Amino acid sequence: MPLRSYNNDMLHQHAPMIMRWPNEANSSTRFCFVSDLHCFSSRSTATQHESLIEQVIDRSDVCVWGGDLFDFRWSQVGHEDDSIEAALEWLSRFYEAYPTKQFVFLTGNHDAHGGFAERLREWGHDRNRFLCGLDALVVRDTVFLHGDVIEGGGTDIAFANYRRTWQGKPVAHPHASKFYDAAVSARLHQAVAMSAHRRRRTCLRLARWINRQDSALLEPIERVVFGHTHRQIERYHNAGFEFHNGGAAIKHVKFKPVELVI
Repeated sequence: MPLRSYNNDMLHQHAPMIMRWPNEANSSTRFCFVSDLHCFSSRSTATQHESLIEQVIDRSDVCVWGGDLFDFRWSQVGHEDDSIEAALEWLSRFYEAYPTKQFVFLTGNHDAHGGFAERLREWGHDRNRFLCGLDALVVRDTVFLHGDVIEGGGTDIAFANYRRTWQGKPVAHPHASKFYDAAVSARLHQAVAMSAHRRRRTCLRLARWINRQDSALLEPIERVVFGHTHRQIERYHNAGFEFHNGGAAIKHVKFKPVELVI
């Protein structure tokens, strides 16, 4: 099935871009969800997990890149243009290595960079197995999303404002990056994640967001697959949904891509 990129300009809209995957009559599709690699950041462990990522893609029909694959705010690559080119090269490598697989790119806050979004649309235009410009993908009873829709109060307007703050953020000053590295070494980022994104509270906020959306797009949803919080969750049930989160490829954080047959 050919895919096409969506024009998702969050500066001029409030509602997240949500697409329903076309159902193929009575057939099952194998999906993997890979998110929060934070490539280019000094805190990323993505290279250590490349073999695992390759294995889950190999077992899947569709790979959903679930946001924050790239970290433009904390990139160590150099100029932002260099980071953008490096991100496209990274995506190209996987796209070309798996010529029978389909790929969906869901935007996260760390890769919601305005310049990258434009270049990504251009890059994906002639690649018929690649879809981008989305915040959420609905496949039958399952919704895939990055998860930052819960930020700023969980409304669509708050989400748009939250994403806007990330679109134009410059690369952090080296002093700030060193401070962040020190915090990670001390594992303070784990404490922050545990406090800010408690499992029950996070899942209830996601459930409320789902219930606010257009029922034509998000019913009947039973499973929610998300990233963003850097906290691994497997088959956690709350508010009538089953939640999955693969964690993050960050130092001292658990990481395991989500695999589902839908």
